[in-house]
Amino acid sequence: PPATPVLPVAGVAALPDDGLALILPELMDLLVDPAAGVLLAAAAQPAHPELEPRSAEAWQAVVDAAAQLTQTSSMLADPALARGRPDWLPWAEAMREGAAAGAASARRRDPRGLYAAGQQLKASCQGCHASHAARLAEPLLSHAPRLAFGRRTARTLPLGPPPQ
Repeated sequence: PPATPVLPVAGVAALPDDGLALILPELMDLLVDPAAGVLLAAAAQPAHPELEPRSAEAWQAVVDAAAQLTQTSSMLADPALARGRPDWLPWAEAMREGAAAGAASARRRDPRGLYAAGQQLKASCQGCHASHAARLAEPLLSHAPRLAFGRRTARTLPLGPPPQ
């Protein structure tokens, strides 16, 4: 069967820093999280053997998810995203390596190799998020209006341009 096409996303070099912060959550939500969910679930088979792919279609879904992660890691390796983040490119490369290893293991239908690739991918995600997730969320929150609920306040994502 033909592989599921990966989603094209334009380059980010022309975006301002705040624009980069805005695109990353969408990139994670739309491309990374769903694909990583497929690969990491399939790679969890030592702890959850029921999640191991059993059919050709299931193995192909893992290959397709890994291909999506590989393509997305190339987008994350854009130098514009690395501005001011010296460890960004190594994390993007670690993600690409884990995804590529996952694709190769899924093509071979190798559960042990898939487990190792999943661990590699998971480590790259956790390391990058530990370094960058909170900092990347700050620009989103700094432009969000506060809504008062009694003594508590909550932030919402802005629907329009940031306030001046």
